[in-house]
Amino acid sequence: MSHSLEHILFMKLKDLNESEFKELTDKIEELKTLPGVLIISFGKNLCVDRSGGYNYGYRVLFEDPKDLDTYGPHPTHEEFKVILNKYRVDPPIVSDYLIPRVNKENCK
Repeated sequence: MSHSLEHILFMKLKDLNESEFKELTDKIEELKTLPGVLIISFGKNLCVDRSGGYNYGYRVLFEDPKDLDTYGPHPTHEEFKVILNKYRVDPPIVSDYLIPRVNKENCK
């Protein structure tokens, strides 16, 4: 059975104003065009009482686990990390795990 990969980050970021949030989300829109990226979501954590201070979440669904190897060093991802690090309070918690295979046709 082939698999897809979920890449999840739990992040502690400073409180973002509207322009800072837009800076991040604009770069995320660019990341959505990278090979193998099916879905990206990013947002403020609504579960503050059990968040451990991790106030933002970021999720990428890759069609194939190998797509993470292309995504990681991609220049657009490197630009995203530079922007993200301006607002980061602590290192993120990262979780990568396999799920049943998803492709562009069945993830819409």
